[in-house]
Amino acid sequence: MPKITIDGIELDVDDGLNVIQAAAVAGIEIPHFCYHPSLSVVAQCRQCLVEVEGVPKVLPACNTTVRDGLVVKTDTEKAFEARKAAVEFTLINHPLDCPICDKGGECPLQMTTFDHGPGYSRVGGPENKKVRQKSYLSDRIMYDANRCIMCTRCVRFTDEVTKTHELGTTGRGFRKKISVFPGKTLDNELAGNVIDICPVGALLPKNTLHEERVWYMQFTDSVCSLCSTGCNITVGVDPRKGEVSRIRPRINQEVNGHWICDRGRFDYKEVQESTRLKDPIMKSDKDYEIASWENAVNSVGARLSGIKSGGAGACAIAGSARLTNEEMFLVAKLSSTLGDCTAICATGTEKIEKKFDLVSNDPYPNSAGAKNFMMQANGNDTKTTIDSLLAGRINTLVVIEADLFEMVSGHEKYALSRALEKIGFLAVIDYRLTETARYAHVILPAASPYEKDGTFTNDAGRVQKIGKAIPPPGKAKPGWEILCMIGERLDKALFSYGSASDVMDDISLNIPGYGGISYDRIGTVGKVLEHGAGR
Repeated sequence: MPKITIDGIELDVDDGLNVIQAAAVAGIEIPHFCYHPSLSVVAQCRQCLVEVEGVPKVLPACNTTVRDGLVVKTDTEKAFEARKAAVEFTLINHPLDCPICDKGGECPLQMTTFDHGPGYSRVGGPENKKVRQKSYLSDRIMYDANRCIMCTRCVRFTDEVTKTHELGTTGRGFRKKISVFPGKTLDNELAGNVIDICPVGALLPKNTLHEERVWYMQFTDSVCSLCSTGCNITVGVDPRKGEVSRIRPRINQEVNGHWICDRGRFDYKEVQESTRLKDPIMKSDKDYEIASWENAVNSVGARLSGIKSGGAGACAIAGSARLTNEEMFLVAKLSSTLGDCTAICATGTEKIEKKFDLVSNDPYPNSAGAKNFMMQANGNDTKTTIDSLLAGRINTLVVIEADLFEMVSGHEKYALSRALEKIGFLAVIDYRLTETARYAHVILPAASPYEKDGTFTNDAGRVQKIGKAIPPPGKAKPGWEILCMIGERLDKALFSYGSASDVMDDISLNIPGYGGISYDRIGTVGKVLEHGAGR
């Protein structure tokens, strides 16, 4: 392990680190643009110049590997002047449009200019700067060549990470710009990551241009709910609109590194803007009416109490791998409390076409968790339960964030609709209006994954937290809370949880593999289950 000195601070660092990484260990930030820890080093922006003892010229910190006895100085006049000159050169034709640039407030160039720039410009004024036309690299990504500083991070990303090679550079000097190769389109599943790694406002998402300044937005750490990889994300909420307005990756080297797929980045709108259920609804004489939570829950509770006493016929509870671990645990607990009531994890046949390791072909975020918790319930396979339903052998059904019409093939959909029309009692808990919900006697509005706390277990057996970024619309409630309200009608002592964290504490005591897990122990990067449970 090499021993080095940076600005008078002696450090023992790992072999293979460069000076930027080593300085970060000491809490010293060296400004840079072209360097990215997950991309190759090209040392072309020259913004990370530092003095190295015994070397007459300043060196790029990104391309200088640590060695035993290395002495680096980042705070000398020589290093300051070198970095100041690099900033000035970068800004020669960069437009002075920070007030209207979407990157403003989180722009590395902006911050570096404040900390390391000359504080003046030798270019006469904006009218002397050369201007180029904006363009689109894809139907989702805008490119502003005027702001581009040719760090080539985006080009290296498509060459080294996706290996799809859509981007390159054309022209020379001022006319040099990022271009899509003829015959190609920037539409790979990870393409949106070039927006994040761009150190200026040259690459921006088309769908949120000029919507909100970053310093007004509210951010919450969470986990993507659109496949079973469980990529770590940051959910950004526009407080003026009161809705999620962007999703960005959150670094977790054990799961997704620095990246997320475009489905996770852009499809939050599909989750958030689907036909949302906002009020409890009860069916009365073939009409539907908005009801109070008390009346709606009492109706479900009374029906399930009849099941518990053995007087309401066959019962099934259909959960979904979209549910959190806490909600799945409560589904299993509710099934066990009722006694003779089948619990299933109802998932469709949908698969994601997998082209990159980051993307799972399983579109459900908690398939591993569902498997663990259904093992604790009176579980049946989905097909057996659906067959029983179609045959009219199920008289009471509770469906939670699942659409049964996604479980059956085309010729069975009509039979399913007839079965649901005739069923004695159907309750649906969901955040969206599904085809199944249209047949329900009671509909209870739930929260989407962006509107509740909980955990998912990904396909590698890692338990990770999702965070409530925004309140649910109308009178909707998190699924775990709704299940507790129903459970209390059956046995108050068994379902008296005050938070999702309390449910996880109970899970850690009762579910194999989850021993010792708590929200504090899960932390920001998750915790792998004991003995590979959930894989």
